[in-house]
Amino acid sequence: MTRPLVIYGARTRYAAELAEIAQRAGYEVALVVDNLESGPDPCPVGPVVRPDALTTNHLALDVAVPLLTPGHRRTVVEEARSLGFHRFPSIVDPTAVVARSADLGEGTIVNAGVVIAAAAVLGRFVQVNRSASIGHDNRIASWCSVGPGATLAGSVVLEEGAFLGAGAVVAPEVRVGPNTVVGAGAVCVRDVDAHSVVVGNPARALRTSPGYGGVSV
Repeated sequence: MTRPLVIYGARTRYAAELAEIAQRAGYEVALVVDNLESGPDPCPVGPVVRPDALTTNHLALDVAVPLLTPGHRRTVVEEARSLGFHRFPSIVDPTAVVARSADLGEGTIVNAGVVIAAAAVLGRFVQVNRSASIGHDNRIASWCSVGPGATLAGSVVLEEGAFLGAGAVVAPEVRVGPNTVVGAGAVCVRDVDAHSVVVGNPARALRTSPGYGGVSV
């Protein structure tokens, strides 16, 4: 039996990806909330409503936020909460392999083909994109984003708001600081300072930044 789901954030293209994950996981998109006055056209994955059209019945439904930028995701989650949404389930694509001893926090989204190994702990509102590999005993703090095909070895720590690009690799026991951006394909073999943008193999600091997209959590 399908469950109704609200997608909060209609003008990000990842809304369509989230809808696919949710539908495979047994949800049906009840509506998509367009919370912005302008921008890209709303993603047509369900009935689109403005926040002022939400009813008490809508606010009682499960809700998910599709934004990939950690700072924007946190802002939109807080906005949704302020309207009265309170049920933010973790949603796991059925093609993902998640160890029984792993722990997924509120609002975490796990895309297709992901592997999450034993004793990994993911905080609140983490986004793990398709085919990423999360190693054993990882500690991934709230609001992190892990890009497609990224590989995290054992005992890696991602601090709050870290963003890993597609195909990034983090070696065992490496700590990636808060609001850090690891570029696509970068290989982190040593700890990465907070608010750093790192690229290359081995990863080297390119510049400092508030966070991915210039937004901090």
